[in-house]
Amino acid sequence: MRQSNLLVGVDLMLVLSYIAIIFFGCLAIYSSETNENTFQTILFFSRPGKHLFFLFIISFLVLFIQFADYRFVINISFPLYLLSLVLLLIVLIYGITISGSTSWISIYDFRFQPSEFSKFSTALFLASYLENKKNVKENFKIKLVSIAIIFLPFFLILLQGDYGTAFIFFSFIIVLYRYDIIPIKFILILLSFAVLFFHGIVLDKITLFGIIIIMAMFAIGISVNNLKRVIQISIFCILSLLIVQGQNFILNNLLEPRHKSRIISLLNPNSDPLGSGWNVSQSKIAIGSGGLFGNGYLQGTQTRFDFVPEQSTDFIFSVIGEEFGFIGSLFFIILYSFFLFRLLNLAEMQKDKFSLIYGYSVFSLFFFHYSLNIAMSMGLFPVIGIPLPLVSYGGSSIISFSILFFVFIRLNSYQPSILRR
Repeated sequence: MRQSNLLVGVDLMLVLSYIAIIFFGCLAIYSSETNENTFQTILFFSRPGKHLFFLFIISFLVLFIQFADYRFVINISFPLYLLSLVLLLIVLIYGITISGSTSWISIYDFRFQPSEFSKFSTALFLASYLENKKNVKENFKIKLVSIAIIFLPFFLILLQGDYGTAFIFFSFIIVLYRYDIIPIKFILILLSFAVLFFHGIVLDKITLFGIIIIMAMFAIGISVNNLKRVIQISIFCILSLLIVQGQNFILNNLLEPRHKSRIISLLNPNSDPLGSGWNVSQSKIAIGSGGLFGNGYLQGTQTRFDFVPEQSTDFIFSVIGEEFGFIGSLFFIILYSFFLFRLLNLAEMQKDKFSLIYGYSVFSLFFFHYSLNIAMSMGLFPVIGIPLPLVSYGGSSIISFSILFFVFIRLNSYQPSILRR
């Protein structure tokens, strides 16, 4: 029977942490858009004004989601997924280019980024597809279709030149691992290849070749009686050598110059401090200047004088670091970590497969965005232009993440009724 009270089954601690993170975002966006030449009032067409309007829209969407039936959410998963793919195709034809990526559809003064909503539709459809599947670990077809569901939007977004958003789709690896579609061994191999690729930029090729061959020979030596293990090590060694050898081709032909320069700036911050390294260096200065307690709200010099580009979007964490200092940043990180931990805990507690898979997708998307955005702001990861969920300015981002979150809240609220079946 339908629950009449919308708060029944709702995890209030998680919702309150969501509201607290939203509040942090409002403060940071307002500060990043305010300087000594502007009045400290919120105008509708300013970014803080638009942000409040987005929150107003979200409040109505939340009410709609809370009234939605459990099966309705599942039934619309495939149509939403198809719609997101169509929108991604439309972007390739009619999209406008911003910051080097053709990711936006513009209708009059309204801009819409379909790639943000494709994360939600992919999470929903993946959960719907896997809901009733059994023996997934032994079924190659199910594994292939699951990967294809993730790969299609990933590939279309990659064609738009938005490598950052495309990279985020790797977060679904956590879901695929949890559901026994991808083994942990495969994930570790991917991480090894990624580390090898970045080290290849710093180290000489001959040196790297030598290290790989010596390590492979040592591994084969201790596994000489296991033919299968020897073959696996040999294949891994050959692939590693190919990655090192093909590194220049990837950097010079597959990546755009701006992406290549960002990777080089990460490994060597002084290579282009006034060019590709400017954003990160200014962000690090802003965070460092906050000290222990911060410079005070609206008192950050890096923020008020616009030294950090894209500060209300990609580098929003630098505002928090400069104005609230180490203590404020630590509080924010603890708050967001609690939010993520609670998401993960609730996902694991789900009693039906749809909610479990969807819950892990929600956690994975939030976790990847959160960790990579903060790492990017501190110069620990290449700048890939992804927002800090619920904090960065952007209508498409905050609305899609809020929908993603509250659909899970709604699914979780159904668990008592599912247990009574």
